[in-house]
Parts: sequence; structure tokens; C-alpha cells
Amino acid sequence: MQSIILSLANRYALSTTEVIQEIESAFARQLSQWYRQEVMVFLREGMQLEVVAYGKKNGLPVQQILDLPAVLSRNQFKTILENHLATAAVIKQVCRLKGFERRLLWGEVIRNRAGDHLLVETEIIPDVPIIAVCPLNRIGLHERHAGRFQLGHRRAFHLRCIEPVMVNGTPRTKVTLDRVSKTLTENLLRHHLGDAAHRFHFHCLKRYVGHKSIVLTTRRLPREVIIAVDRELQERIEVQIVKALP
Repeated sequence: MQSIILSLANRYALSTTEVIQEIESAFARQLSQWYRQEVMVFLREGMQLEVVAYGKKNGLPVQQILDLPAVLSRNQFKTILENHLATAAVIKQVCRLKGFERRLLWGEVIRNRAGDHLLVETEIIPDVPIIAVCPLNRIGLHERHAGRFQLGHRRAFHLRCIEPVMVNGTPRTKVTLDRVSKTLTENLLRHHLGDAAHRFHFHCLKRYVGHKSIVLTTRRLPREVIIAVDRELQERIEVQIVKALP
């Protein structure tokens, strides 16, 4: 049994404890629906499921050992288990990646169809490629038809949202990007400042996508950094030096 648990753990990027918990949870939920009462499931040696129903008799709690329904075939068993483990794996991945939202991501365009969203290959965690989507309405009008998102082009994006979704009945991690957030302006400035970024304090007050971003800063930003961000976003970066940020 241990080898089966390890195999499932490796396949779905879960710990062995998580796999056991998900197996028990999946069948407890399914059998509770079938028996129309509270059912707990425990995984025993040899991948045997022990099914215990909980109820009351004369006002007292009672337990009853039940057999697995005869209609539950091996294929059904496998389908229920795989669906539940796949969902658990996606939820775990989303929880792990949530903390990266609002950050800067560089990604390569792998699909760009007229009137449709972009597909971008990127890495949230180093050396772990993931496919993200950038909706058409999250790209400035000035960039949509300017040839800046051809296949293979590498562009900067704002990591807008990470969430679990169902695609044709299969759980997936959806990563949504955008090119219109003022946070993208700020993150690009930090990116091009590199190791010196901690010495600067600035804030993008407003962004008029495709026209200009208004950036407040407490000290002068290097001209080459401003130009680099200007070129990536294809809009003017207007920098205003202030005594203190609002």
C-alpha cells in the first residue's frame, strides 16, 4: 500500500499524509450522499476502505460498519479518487502561489489570436514553467495591434490573480496577467533599478494606459531606468519629485 500512496503523492505533488486524507475525504463525501447519512471512511492496510456510518438510536449516538456499495466499480473508485486528488493538488498549488500576486512577471507569448486573449509561458517559481492568460481587455489599445505580442516575444506583465477553476470538468490553476495596472509601472521601475531599488521610494499615482504614468518619488530616478520602463510600456513616464509620498 505504501508504494501506491507514494506513487499518488508524486503524481499529484502531495505528501503521503495529504493523499491519505484526500482518499478518506473523497469517499466519505461520496458515500454520505449515497447512504444519506454521515459516513466516515478510514484507509486500512491493502488500500481497504473501512466505512463507518454515524447516527442516533433512541437519542443515543451509534456507529455502524457498512460495506462499500456493490455498484461502486473499480473504475468508479479510480475516477472519484483521481478527481479528488487533482482538485486537492490544484488548491494546494493556488495556496502556494497566492503570495506572488501583484508581482512582476516576464513571459513569452505562445499564442496570440485576433480578438482573443494572450497565452503566455512564464515562471512564478524558478524553473517551474506555467501557462498564464492575459485577457484582451487587460492590454492597452495602443499595444493590441502594434505587433508587440508576436509569438516568441518576451514582455513584462503584472500578476493579477491566481485561482482554481474547472476546465471541461478538470481542475486547473488559472493565472491571470495584465498590462494595464499601475503596479506594473512601479514593479518595472524596481526591476530596472536592480540592487539599488531599496534606496528609492516612489509611487505610481495615476496611469493613463498608452499615454503616461505619473510617478511620485522622493529622489531623482536614473534617466536610463525611466527610459527602459517607457520603452517596455510604450508610454511616457512622468516623474515628479516630492518631499514625502502621500
